[in-house]
Amino acid sequence: MVEDVCFEIILEVLFWIAFHVLFEIAVQILMGLGFSRLEAEAMGFVFLFAVVIALVAINAYRRKKLGKAVVLDTDGDGRISEEEEAAAFDQENDEDEPGEWWKDD
Repeated sequence: MVEDVCFEIILEVLFWIAFHVLFEIAVQILMGLGFSRLEAEAMGFVFLFAVVIALVAINAYRRKKLGKAVVLDTDGDGRISEEEEAAAFDQENDEDEPGEWWKDD
């Protein structure tokens, strides 16, 4: 238990050190291209903000698609019974007819 907490703390500290080093390298590269330090840092923060927004959007899109893949609770009682699970398994496999998967369309 204590080892896990220590490992998490060390991992987080190493992550933040690596993040700051990479951010400073990016700022120095932008400063080398002619931007002032303030402009370079602002561009870095805007880029990070855009990446975070893109990751959130991609995650939301994937979760939305995952939720529509298979409906498990068909009767709406909040519990997935064995019959519902078996029906969902059949629902996934209805697209391909048995023995017909090898034929060309």
